Amino acid sequence: MLVLSRKIGEVITIGSTVKITVLGYSRGVVRLGIEAPKSIPVHRKEVYDKIIELNRQSAKIEIEKLKSAMKNISVKVDKKIQDNLNKQTVIFNKESINQNPSKEG
Repeated sequence: MLVLSRKIGEVITIGSTVKITVLGYSRGVVRLGIEAPKSIPVHRKEVYDKIIELNRQSAKIEIEKLKSAMKNISVKVDKKIQDNLNKQTVIFNKESINQNPSKEG
């Protein structure tokens, strides 16, 4: 961990796009100003931790929903395949019955 000492108004840069300015200090609290591109998320640690936890919960829920949906799809597809096989069997049997057997002689 890099530890720096800065006075009010002084700046720390991270890369070429992030600037952290010490804005003030009062009653044991440091105020920082952070300039960063919108593509770089900036959060307090407790907010970031909550976002990560919510994402994990959401992913878990989505996986469960996906598993359930896949089971439903599988059942529907299996039933549809079975129905189609039954129809083809019935059609085949009807065609077999309706055809005149050729007599070879």
